[in-house]
Amino acid sequence: MLTNNRYLWTKLKPLRQSIYCTSRNILPFYSSIRWNSTENQPVKISGLFKYAGLNSKSYIRVHGPEAVKFINGLVSSKLQESFIKKNLTTITDDTKKSGNSLQQEIVPVSQFDITKCNWGLYHESGDQGPYIGRFGQYTAFLDGKGKLITDLILYPTPLTIDNINLTRYPEYLIELDKGNMSDKMLKTLEGHKILSKVKINLIEPNKIRTWDVSIRFQNIPQTEENPWIDNILRPMGYMKTPEDSLSFTNTVVGTLFKGYEDKIIALYIERRTDQILEKDGSAPLMFRILTDDTIEDVSTIFNQDAFPFEFEVLKEEETTFRELRLSYGLVDGVKDVKPTTVLPLELNFDYFPDVVSSNKGCYIGQELTARTFATGILRKRVVPVKITNVEALSEYVNRLDQESEKYPEVQMKSSENSADAIDTESSEKLAPSPFASTKTVRKRKRPVGSLIAFENDVGIVMFRTEYFNKIFQQDDTTREKPTLYIDIGADASEDAVTIEAQEPFWLNEWFKSNKPKLF
Repeated sequence: MLTNNRYLWTKLKPLRQSIYCTSRNILPFYSSIRWNSTENQPVKISGLFKYAGLNSKSYIRVHGPEAVKFINGLVSSKLQESFIKKNLTTITDDTKKSGNSLQQEIVPVSQFDITKCNWGLYHESGDQGPYIGRFGQYTAFLDGKGKLITDLILYPTPLTIDNINLTRYPEYLIELDKGNMSDKMLKTLEGHKILSKVKINLIEPNKIRTWDVSIRFQNIPQTEENPWIDNILRPMGYMKTPEDSLSFTNTVVGTLFKGYEDKIIALYIERRTDQILEKDGSAPLMFRILTDDTIEDVSTIFNQDAFPFEFEVLKEEETTFRELRLSYGLVDGVKDVKPTTVLPLELNFDYFPDVVSSNKGCYIGQELTARTFATGILRKRVVPVKITNVEALSEYVNRLDQESEKYPEVQMKSSENSADAIDTESSEKLAPSPFASTKTVRKRKRPVGSLIAFENDVGIVMFRTEYFNKIFQQDDTTREKPTLYIDIGADASEDAVTIEAQEPFWLNEWFKSNKPKLF
């Protein structure tokens, strides 16, 4: 038990290397951790390294002098600094400024030729404005109507090199689900190529090994700053040149995987959980690591000596990481979201760094997305949930048409249930029809949402935002929570499968932005 307010300060051992950045001097991997101690002994910090191999991903390679321009026109993220404003719904930087006097000075990235060498990726939302990075970017392919075809991760490759000029042109890997989706998107990319100076090819199966990894520092109090923020996430955003970004990346990879840098083909650092790490000092940072086919077990190349405490290493199933992502309200691939059934902002992509750009200009699916940014009208959002009676739900889902674009409906039962029901019969008393069926017509209730995906008892539901006031109590804890359920039919009771909504990290911000619309 923590009994007093005495603090112990420590520094992570490997964080002794410094990189000079033209915008400022920073110490990547330097963090002071403080935590409460007991009467006699400090709380013991330990590490937890979890990993799982993925067999569900394939990779498309895009390289050439126009690789950035080509990909930029197809994905929702902004990959190059300049853009051409095509219509009035595009939002400029001036309209996005919050007016916060504490906002840090915006420092532009250096000017360089994006058609040459292995320079990395452009990101538009660091602490000091745009920056250059070499880690993967989570983004999306949209169709012409603005709906999500699939999410993806875009990786600059190779990751660690001695000099950015060792390769003549930019080169990227696009991570997609194996099977129909990768085949479909390969044809789509080839169809859009036309005269673009790029080469596109599908990487041979098993040439790249994919790993999900989470690294957690245990026993750090929630109220303390998560070490990953000061060690990786914050300094990452200060890199204004390709050279600085390469130096920082070499340090990160060299610290975590010392001696095996050449085995790491590409690396994605999960940025969708940034706000979760800001609220929880011991929350894990998730990675997706691409290695060559010589690495049989990614845990064997993890450099535990880089940290001043012991690590527990756990090999997990792929589903463990899926469950963790869903608990945060995150999706990954077509197993989680059926193609062309949802909008990217309904999946909260606007709350994740650099996933959807509001000022990018013209790209496929841009019109509806930009209009939604401009109007602020979005009627559904995905929320993490806990589920009861998962076995019954699984049986029900297996009976459904797997090719259908529909999702299982979530209903609400509350004291105000009459407001949620849609009567299939007229509300007026009419004379009975001689042609009417004698069978009683059951009233159909309007669903409050749809179950998008689940793993064990964790899932995500796309709720209608008009019901957020009822589902989430906010400050009114005296009001009884409504019962949310999925009617699985058959002989089961109406509410055999119940749903409990979990507050997403963005909820308070959403209520502040939408309060005038709710009342």
